[in-house]
Amino acid sequence: MKTFIHKTSTKLLLLFAAVVLMASCKKNENDNLGPQRLFKASDVSISAGQTSAKLKWAVPLFAAGKPLTYTVDFSTDQTFATIAYTKVVDTAGITVTDDNIAVRIPYYARIKANAYGDQPESKYVVSSSFTLTGIQLFENPVRESEIRETSVTLRFAADATLSSIKVTPEGGTAVTVALTSTDITAKLKNITGLTGNVKYTAELFAGTKSKGILTFTTLPVTTYSVKLSPSDDLAAAITSAANGAVIGLNPGTYNLTTLATFITGKTITLKSTSGTPSDTKINFKEFDLEGTGAGITFSGLELDGTTGVALYFLNFIGSQANNASAATFTNVVVDNCIVHAATTAFLRADRASAARDFKITGITVNNSIVYDMGANGSSNYYTFHLNKLEFTTLTISKSTFYNAGPGLVTASTTYAGATIPVVNISYSTFNGFGGNAKYALLDANANPISFSLQNSIVANTPKSGTVNAAAIRSSGTGSTSVFSYNNTFGLYNALTGNVALTFPATVTQTGNIAVDLGWTAATTTFTLPVGSPVRTASSTSIALGDPRWTY
Repeated sequence: MKTFIHKTSTKLLLLFAAVVLMASCKKNENDNLGPQRLFKASDVSISAGQTSAKLKWAVPLFAAGKPLTYTVDFSTDQTFATIAYTKVVDTAGITVTDDNIAVRIPYYARIKANAYGDQPESKYVVSSSFTLTGIQLFENPVRESEIRETSVTLRFAADATLSSIKVTPEGGTAVTVALTSTDITAKLKNITGLTGNVKYTAELFAGTKSKGILTFTTLPVTTYSVKLSPSDDLAAAITSAANGAVIGLNPGTYNLTTLATFITGKTITLKSTSGTPSDTKINFKEFDLEGTGAGITFSGLELDGTTGVALYFLNFIGSQANNASAATFTNVVVDNCIVHAATTAFLRADRASAARDFKITGITVNNSIVYDMGANGSSNYYTFHLNKLEFTTLTISKSTFYNAGPGLVTASTTYAGATIPVVNISYSTFNGFGGNAKYALLDANANPISFSLQNSIVANTPKSGTVNAAAIRSSGTGSTSVFSYNNTFGLYNALTGNVALTFPATVTQTGNIAVDLGWTAATTTFTLPVGSPVRTASSTSIALGDPRWTY
């Protein structure tokens, strides 16, 4: 009996303890829902855009119908040591704009319910970070040809409220440049007095409001070996120039039309001092790269073969006595130039006695316009006639070619044991070319080659006569061909009949489109229509073709 009573008492004591514990827990729970939590905000959501952000939060059900107010603070750090903006609202939400906080800077918001009746203010709830992305009125990126060593031209959309541009060198002090009414009407500002080879951030303002931001890096400062004016003898300066010389040409017209210009056993640079091809011109007959060590860079020039009745723009030879003798050339670069009027080819490099007797590492054409090369497509020579030339890379980027030969590239002589050459063409525009039964884009025949043409516009073949039905011939062991993210139209094998060009099954094709832009073989201006799908069809969702035609 005693045992029974003892067990029963023990159970009663345990039950009593449990009841006390539950009551205690209930009391603590009520404490947690005390005055500081009765109206506390929760579940903060944020929707941020260019110039405003909308914040919303939830409040407890028992707060419904009560005239509550909330204080919302904004700060760039979670400790809220400094408050950038504060506002009292009587709703469970607030919209903050670029009138209140800066764009392109992360902010946090904290929210508290203010005291109401006999209830004290609640504790704060802190949001996640958010950023106003800001309006972008700058044309971005900066046009490559408008970035110079000590200056830049920045372009922007029309906005009468614009007032200044703040330019800040990396690690340096910002300078603010005022915009005049003339600048705003022209929608551009040329900013001078910059330092070469420095990264800058430019920010566009209307009063204190940011209207755009971008970065650019000025060109490295050029050290000229000599600077010439049109009255000086350019031919003599080239002949006497040392290896590595940089010849600066002040604006004007220079004539090299009487004889071919030989660059013999040395590498030189011909560069406009203005950086503007439209104001610095060379009338040429032919540039011959002669012998081992010969190479050349053209920069910021117009090169016109009309007066000199040029056959070639660039012609590779072993020597004047023996064009076919072996030679290893240095690089060729054509950058920010306008080259036109050679009746045979832009570049010929097939004069060697045997394949691989001529060698070069790289040929580059960038940010240039090339036209009227190859007698309206009837020449026997491709625009880049690289047969018998052992080369590592041919790179064409951000350039335009029109009326430029019966085919684009030929490298059809087999290179036994040589490194596979790479042809890489991107963001370029080709129109009105092809003829003489050539392959319109590439003839590598059985020579191994890596060929890529991407993010470009290719239109209107042939210019005259016919082209081969296949746009590409490349069957060498180890060859690869990629033709992707391009816009094509008007690609036929003859002037009549409309038989479309074909691509071998070995060519990788992805993301190509066929939007007829209304160009003919005679078109010379290639501005893309506003709203055209071609403006967003590249592999990086920007415009196809030479970027200059998007402006």
